[in-house]
Amino acid sequence: ALEAPSAAFKNITVEETEALVQNGSHGSFVIEELQSMPQDEKCRDHRARCLWLLDVLIKFSFQKMIKTKHPVIPECPHIIKNKLMKNFTAQTYVSGRLYNLVSASMKAKITAYVIALALHINDFQTDLTVLQRDMKLTENRMLDIARAMRLKISKKKVSVKTSGEEDHKIGTLVLPLITYPYLSGQRKRRKMT
Repeated sequence: ALEAPSAAFKNITVEETEALVQNGSHGSFVIEELQSMPQDEKCRDHRARCLWLLDVLIKFSFQKMIKTKHPVIPECPHIIKNKLMKNFTAQTYVSGRLYNLVSASMKAKITAYVIALALHINDFQTDLTVLQRDMKLTENRMLDIARAMRLKISKKKVSVKTSGEEDHKIGTLVLPLITYPYLSGQRKRRKMT
């Protein structure tokens, strides 16, 4: 199902990548990965499919309410659209119409899927700061989701064209999985008597 829509990513040229940077239709994570596509045909096809799905998930997370008849992403195959609607939305009835709602908990679920895909693409290590900026989340929210996935989080200095160097958070999947301690400073709820 992903072969036809991901063909644009699979056969992308340097000029087309520069055009994507200029029009800003894709996130910086996707563009960085498109610039470093492997030469092997099978690996290139697999990475193109993963990047296309990751890009669709990021665009899907920006939606609030989705009408059932109208497609979210026009080039998305019907089978993928149905899977997205089933797994990442909740149906709601508003003023006589049925809508699919993308709630805050569903956005967290989408973010977890995006992180998992990014880890799969980048050999189980990914830049959480770039993903956080692409998904327009706060750093704390992204780190909470990464900790819930039990990733090892570290800092890394990354050179940026405009301002020199920046600290980026890197998420790594290591075995055995990291266990984060329970924060005892959280406020406990009192029992109502």
